[in-house]
Amino acid sequence: MPEPNCAARVAGSLCLTAVLAGSAAGQQDVERENLTDIRDVNVVVADVADDAEAAGLTRRGLLDAVERRLEECGVRLGSSRQAADLYVNVTTHRGATGLFAYYARVSVQQLATIEGNQLRAYVDTWDMASLGTTGGANLPAVAGVVLQLVDLFCDDYFAVNDPRR
Repeated sequence: MPEPNCAARVAGSLCLTAVLAGSAAGQQDVERENLTDIRDVNVVVADVADDAEAAGLTRRGLLDAVERRLEECGVRLGSSRQAADLYVNVTTHRGATGLFAYYARVSVQQLATIEGNQLRAYVDTWDMASLGTTGGANLPAVAGVVLQLVDLFCDDYFAVNDPRR
């Protein structure tokens, strides 16, 4: 059987890309809907690696920046057990060249009931992430990447919730 020509391959790739983009958009709609009726959020920031802390990317700095951004956007902060958790995780790895690779993830965790056995568990119901590299002197700028992810959360949150609550 002859190999498909270049145009056929490109067309096939475009169709596959469209299908994947469509399913990603559908997933995003579901995740946005999962934010409906969240009254307030608890901010939880995972520990940051010691070498990243030493370079200026600190857990406390991330927590303060995220809470400030949520307040600026009008998302109510809370500490109740009924509130959803906005979980921030920044993982870093310092390479031999001195560059840091980072993975920044912001997710919403909510208490859900598993239908089969009626157990309750915290599950991710919304998430966004970013992957990149930066020099050690610029590592604190990764907080800006986290804030961009928080902004995406705020956009989705207010797409399904009244901002006047």
